[in-house]
Amino acid sequence: MAVLVVKRSIMHRYQSIGQAIEEAAPGDMIEIRDGIYEESLDIGKRLTLYGVGNVTIKGGVFIRYQTHVDMRNLRFRQGQGLYVKGDVQLENCIIEEQLIRTQIMVSYGSLLMKNCAVLATPLNHFGLRVANGSSVILVDTTFEHHVKAQVIAQNCELTLANCMLLEGKKHGIFAIRHVKMTLEDCEIHGHEKAQLIAASSEISMTNCLVHQGQGVGIQLFDSTTFRMDGCEIKEHLDSNMVVHRSELMVSDSIFSDGQGHGVFLGEKTEAKFYDCQFSRHVKAQVFIENSKVELRKCQVRNGMAVGVTIVDEADVSMVECQIQNHQQFHIIVDASGLQLQQSTIQFGQSGGIYGNDHAKIMMQHTIIRELTSHHVYINNARLFTQHCTFEQMIGNGITCIDAIFEVANSYFKDGQESPYAMIWSDQSMGRIEHCTVDGAARPFLALSNKSLMEMRHTDISTVKAPAVVQENSQLFIQGHVHCASWQKDTASKVTRIEGMSLNREMKELLKHDIKKII
Repeated sequence: MAVLVVKRSIMHRYQSIGQAIEEAAPGDMIEIRDGIYEESLDIGKRLTLYGVGNVTIKGGVFIRYQTHVDMRNLRFRQGQGLYVKGDVQLENCIIEEQLIRTQIMVSYGSLLMKNCAVLATPLNHFGLRVANGSSVILVDTTFEHHVKAQVIAQNCELTLANCMLLEGKKHGIFAIRHVKMTLEDCEIHGHEKAQLIAASSEISMTNCLVHQGQGVGIQLFDSTTFRMDGCEIKEHLDSNMVVHRSELMVSDSIFSDGQGHGVFLGEKTEAKFYDCQFSRHVKAQVFIENSKVELRKCQVRNGMAVGVTIVDEADVSMVECQIQNHQQFHIIVDASGLQLQQSTIQFGQSGGIYGNDHAKIMMQHTIIRELTSHHVYINNARLFTQHCTFEQMIGNGITCIDAIFEVANSYFKDGQESPYAMIWSDQSMGRIEHCTVDGAARPFLALSNKSLMEMRHTDISTVKAPAVVQENSQLFIQGHVHCASWQKDTASKVTRIEGMSLNREMKELLKHDIKKII
């Protein structure tokens, strides 16, 4: 293995890099001394090129197929770009101001870049383009100011570790299709459109920061699989993340301070969020449309609008979540299903849960408290609660309009003095059983507009007005009622059920088991 020295001096044998490449044997090293070399390089043999001092190469670089080349300590400036079809390693290099749109092109090859910078002028649309089965690894590398995408990839494998993509005119990373990409400890900042956009690809992101973009933070669609852990996505002028028709797994990540949604999930996306935080978004912090989503041990806090919006036949489960302090409803469910378990909804300027248009809401071991409006409000929907706590009520605890509902084994306490009822049923059918009610200066139950209610084994004797039944409504009660004073109009009926002996009229009214309807 020989070392060939290139220097612009009549005292040296090799005054051009091309001359040294031509005479070098495979495996030789070419040492390039200080100077500006205005020449293009065509390399078809295994070589190592390294600069000593300030070395600038002004010209195109072409690495031929199945050729291994190492290049270190070089500046490539105002040339025709780097075209890689072989196996190339760049270390401590700068690629800048190339005179073509794509500064680095990798096709049918592989590239490893360590501690490099790719800097653009308005002429440079792309920093790095990877295609045709290529493999690229970027370590400690920076891309800045490219016009379209700093990195564009298609049908390739791409790894970025401790890299920065800064202030591009459009996208940071554009993974078009069939891209397998891993990002670790990276920062993507300040792009005018989506900072990372991917379609029909597989993406893994760990410990990354994506922030302060002018558009969307991360956008995924067309069957992309995306896994994210320990990342922070924040401060975008649009939504922090938008996902369509894709699969998403997110853990220990933060979405905050967006002018749109924290996360928008649509068009049959499947997503799981574990131990994530959503905060301070102008629109709904989590918006779920026609998708299947699970949130576990997540916190949704301090939003300027709704906490979680669930629409268009979405299927959502929330387990051990904290939803608090929103200016509108904490959760809205429209024509969709929600299962809420071991969660807490609290501290709101409006209500807790709003269900509409045949929504189905199931709550277990959940606490709703300290809201300025309805704890739960359902309209033309279904509600089932089990072992839930409703406390510190200002408005209605549970409001049901044209609905079917069951409240079982639940606890109502700290109801402030109010004309509102803890449970209000309007033109609805429901059951209350085995509930505990603290004394309160307000009605526990209000029925209106042909409501039908069954109440079993719930002691409401300590409540100021146990039940108000009016407008052709009917209430059937069984067990633990004591001598409470009931309020009803002449068109309504309150009937005590003794044991399991029912007369013909009550059997007809109660022949449909409400649990089965729910």
